[in-house]
Amino acid sequence: MKKVLNNFEQYIMAIGLFIMTFITVLNVISRKFLHLSMSFLEEITTIMFILISLLGAAAVARIGGHLGLSVFTDFIPKKYQKYVALITWFVAAFFCYFLVRYGFIMVAAEKQMGVTTPALGWPEWVFGLTIPVGGIFIFIRYTEYTIKMFMAKEEK
Repeated sequence: MKKVLNNFEQYIMAIGLFIMTFITVLNVISRKFLHLSMSFLEEITTIMFILISLLGAAAVARIGGHLGLSVFTDFIPKKYQKYVALITWFVAAFFCYFLVRYGFIMVAAEKQMGVTTPALGWPEWVFGLTIPVGGIFIFIRYTEYTIKMFMAKEEK
């Protein structure tokens, strides 16, 4: 179970990428042979792309792959790299705060106005939830990485 939780983003991204690929190929075949474009599939593909992008950022944050600029941090002694991770965490937390805050404001506005998607007619706020949820995942994974950096034994 722990492995599933640790790799949650990868599983969702894999499923999302499969769905995106399948419906995009289906739409291309439909346009080519049936001369029929299914615009509702484009809406699903777009929201899956946003979800995969945010979850991808969270997955990479879990291993400290963002904002580290290893070209610079490789020159810093190992015992000080955890402080770079802390600075990175503050920058990421600042970014995630705005992503979550304004994401929920956007979702509330979409819900209040009753905005729906053009082709599917689904409530837009359901799709909009991917932004604050993605921000929460990014924050959790950066926090997890920073704690791991401070808990690791120092190498000399």
